[in-house]
Amino acid sequence: MAPTPFLTIIPPDVDLAELQAGLADDGVVAPPEMTPAIVAAVSQARADGYDVHFVVTDTIYPKITYYRDIATELQSETGGTVIVLGGNYVGSSSDEFSRVELENATDNLAISNPPQAAQQMVDRLTGQSDVPWTLVTIGLIAVVAVGAVIARKLQLRKGTSAAEVDGTAESVASRPGGSDSPDPR
Repeated sequence: MAPTPFLTIIPPDVDLAELQAGLADDGVVAPPEMTPAIVAAVSQARADGYDVHFVVTDTIYPKITYYRDIATELQSETGGTVIVLGGNYVGSSSDEFSRVELENATDNLAISNPPQAAQQMVDRLTGQSDVPWTLVTIGLIAVVAVGAVIARKLQLRKGTSAAEVDGTAESVASRPGGSDSPDPR
């Protein structure tokens, strides 16, 4: 097993080796009545190309960071994404999703119903990846660049018209007699 990361605290009642063995089987460690529904969520994630694991515990730890610490330690061995659904909080660790994506997926999670919470997490995590942010960014840059070119052309056209008008006024003023003198004809 990998060394515990600095400042990671695993509660003494957690047997990481036992959890690791349970995750190796089907990606789920949960009470038997919840396991089939959570395994279905894990299968859906795997079909979408993600390696997701769930641990369900009814233990309520005094520090919510314990759930994340458990997930981090398990994820260092399993890889992919490990989500620990606790009695009062969710902990997660992933090499597939950013911390922001993980935290966003936990918003308004049905934590009192772990199978539903597992399905919500999978749906939210795999759904967040559907937006091609690189293409959106390139598109926005292109729009700004085209807008800048159009603005510059309009500015030059307006500037040329003003110069022509100024040039005409200068040529009239430079004629003998100036622009105010009567026409000699």
